Amino acid sequence: MVLFAGIILTSCTSLKRYKSIESTGKDSTLANINLFGFRLSQAKPEKQKKSLWDLSADAQSQFLRILNSRYPGNEMFFNSLNYEFRSGQDETMSDDYVSRDLRLIFSVSKKRDYSKTSCFYRTRLSPADRIEYLKISLTIPERTNLQFTGWNMYTTEYGSIDIADVSFSRSLDLGTSTSLNAGKEPLKGTSSVEGKSSISRKEDQAVKYRYLKLNGSISKKKIEMEEEGTREIDLTGNIIADVSLEFKKFPELLTGIPWLKDSTGKYNEPERLKIQYTDVVVPYMINPLDTIKVIVKMDFIYRNVGRGRKTFQEWDDRVRYYSGSVEKEFPLFTRRDYVPDFFCIGSDSTGKELVKVKSVDGRPVALKFRTYGEASAFFEWLKQYAGKEENPGKVIKIGKDILLFRGEDLTVGKARGDPYLKVLLYYQ
Repeated sequence: MVLFAGIILTSCTSLKRYKSIESTGKDSTLANINLFGFRLSQAKPEKQKKSLWDLSADAQSQFLRILNSRYPGNEMFFNSLNYEFRSGQDETMSDDYVSRDLRLIFSVSKKRDYSKTSCFYRTRLSPADRIEYLKISLTIPERTNLQFTGWNMYTTEYGSIDIADVSFSRSLDLGTSTSLNAGKEPLKGTSSVEGKSSISRKEDQAVKYRYLKLNGSISKKKIEMEEEGTREIDLTGNIIADVSLEFKKFPELLTGIPWLKDSTGKYNEPERLKIQYTDVVVPYMINPLDTIKVIVKMDFIYRNVGRGRKTFQEWDDRVRYYSGSVEKEFPLFTRRDYVPDFFCIGSDSTGKELVKVKSVDGRPVALKFRTYGEASAFFEWLKQYAGKEENPGKVIKIGKDILLFRGEDLTVGKARGDPYLKVLLYYQ
């Protein structure tokens, strides 16, 4: 009877993972995945400029005298009071146009239509079902000039849950008996001493389970992530991965023409100007794709409960495991996201013709400006200079550099007479 009772107690314990497992199958419609992302916000550098009002009283007095001597007119003097002046190093823009930081959000969902069944396996869904295992991969096609350089998942993350508290107890009974005999005459007889003691020990142990919350690997063209569920933990939800990517590099030369106007707001003459060159790296622009797409694949194990679904505990469930795989294609970058917005001066009436300058080694190099404001400011200078110069055959120079257009030296007459000359996007 005692043995029978012990068997009954063992069969009713809640430490079991499940009651039984039935035959397994494949059903890829039980789970789904989607991908969306956005660029990580970059911290902007603190403003390194100060105005007159940031200075001390003595410094303000000295500075007002300087402004009064430089701008004697009332209107220009009052406007100069709000000028900003650099107090540290000049603020510079990044010369790296090939690196990108993205936050990828993988959204995993499961089928929740409990009223219908799968057409092939006739899977009867229930609220007790859960996704027990996930393996997600994101692959960049080889034809793209893009690769991974890093991410935020360098340490495997584990979770631990308490399954139960188990107690062990053991008792031991000890008995003793001793006899005494008298060996001398005339005393004869025996005597005995008996004793009984008990030793017991009780031990409590906590049963825990360690499971894989998130694990991953990365290569140049692929990232992989794994998740493992456990009791009452469904793997539906969002997974966030911060990744760094880099395009194949191509060197580019940007031009800048500062100080187009003097301190009074008047345009400077060409001989007082100078072209500044900046080396930058841009994505490789041979046949750029309109949209860069990636392939996302999810392999999963679905835990379907056949019986025992009405109770919250899982030890009485009769479960059936289904494996599935979902593969989709998602857009990662559009052309606007990764092609730099450089601007130039030229005409697109009969094909794209740009205003260029002779480089140091004699090769013509297009004037490429980093921003639309820089290109527009130079274009305004070019129009006013061509409009006021009386000699139409005069070659336009920036400092000592001759400007070229349509393979010839750019003259005042050509700049003045071409109605199609305007600011254009360089990569178009």
